[in-house]
Amino acid sequence: MKLSRLWLFLAVALPVLATLIGSLATVDLTYLIRAGEGILTTGAIPNVDTWTFTAAGLPWVDQQWGTEVIFATVFRVGGWTGLVLLRAVLVGIIFGCVYAICRRRGGLSPRTSALLTLITFSVAAVALGLRAQALGMTFVAVLLLLVSERRAHPRLLWVIPPLVLVWANVHGSFFLAPLVLGLAWLEDLNDHVPHPNRTLVVAIVSALAACVTPFGPSVWIYAAGLTTNSAVTNDIAEWQATSIRTIPGLLFFGSVFGVALVIARRGRATPWPTLAWLAVFFLIGVYAARGIAWWPLAAVVAVAGLLADPSREPAKPEPEAAPLFRRLNAAIVVLFVVVGFALLPVWRSVDARTGAPTGILVYAPPGITAALRDLAKPGDRLFNPQEWGSWFEFALPNLPVAMDSRIEFYPPDVWHDYSGVLAGSDGWEQRIASWAPTIAVMAKRDQAIVDRFAKLGWRSVYSDADGSIMVAPGR
Repeated sequence: MKLSRLWLFLAVALPVLATLIGSLATVDLTYLIRAGEGILTTGAIPNVDTWTFTAAGLPWVDQQWGTEVIFATVFRVGGWTGLVLLRAVLVGIIFGCVYAICRRRGGLSPRTSALLTLITFSVAAVALGLRAQALGMTFVAVLLLLVSERRAHPRLLWVIPPLVLVWANVHGSFFLAPLVLGLAWLEDLNDHVPHPNRTLVVAIVSALAACVTPFGPSVWIYAAGLTTNSAVTNDIAEWQATSIRTIPGLLFFGSVFGVALVIARRGRATPWPTLAWLAVFFLIGVYAARGIAWWPLAAVVAVAGLLADPSREPAKPEPEAAPLFRRLNAAIVVLFVVVGFALLPVWRSVDARTGAPTGILVYAPPGITAALRDLAKPGDRLFNPQEWGSWFEFALPNLPVAMDSRIEFYPPDVWHDYSGVLAGSDGWEQRIASWAPTIAVMAKRDQAIVDRFAKLGWRSVYSDADGSIMVAPGR
């Protein structure tokens, strides 16, 4: 195997291997599987809430229905191992596109392209959990590659509108497609390329294509609502401003500094469209921690262009490596493949309490789940930590919960009431009485809530390292 091919392999294989080592967070994943299973079974997209007692009957704009169908189908066919493989495939596509962008847009060497790809992965890794956003990031990576190729292969731009059509039924980040195309159009105008308005036309057609969903043009209102819902931006950490006090924030601002250093050291003026490109995605990353996902993918396009040297001579054909080195390179590839195969969860024992391979799930308390299965009866209602709601909806589908991961779905007054109960604010007892839950699950950190419930006569019936279960008076 040639050294250039080994660099390509490592640029993709290392991120893939890292995802195989990681676990699956249920926070979004499991409610998506449940909803997708419902769509596959009934053929209908849910339009009202039937899972909670705090928002039962309220309209639900299930914009991510496409992701739900994909996840549920994969789960039907391959179980948890299938979902792990799906995430690995998505990560491989994302960073394969990043490597290709470095090679094509910047003309960078295989080694430099691989290193830049791995730096991009290190910043984006925090956002690569298996959720609808992972599919959104895949669409962004493919979009950026197509946009990077628009001058060499202008017809490829027309792949974008059908891509956006699918994207708008999968994740709310579809709005990035017209935005990216608009920025690319400004770059084309500045560089005086032939037919610059082609990019603008594709942007307009893509914006129209996003309306081809079960919800029509209102899908744009859904996307905008995610960033303007004060209850979401105030209470959900990933929708709050990016902080340098967190590891993801530190990586984000460190990468921004790195990009600034590249600009300062290049020795010539940076085109204003490139600065505008970086500024837009920097603001998206600063506005909310969730925006960090888009910054490294977009920044690498700009950095590759900045590192490009128009005076560089075309790369000479790679000299033929000695047989020993070709075999060594091939052995490295085989080693990675074997390690990746060994890391698949199919080889782990199954935890009977969750039905999943041991240690593969996060935010899925096994002991509490098993105890709830024995305890819950028809008519019970479960007050729960928000981050466990998605798991309980999947594992105990007949038990209504208080709150789950559909953060954009709940009206502000529901968020206010739920937060008030957690904080013990004035009137929290009346809110609990009106909701009438019969079972409460508290995480280990929530001892203060346990104490307040105990004063109302709730009693503890189960406890372990994850938390505890309480039942209402008379239950």
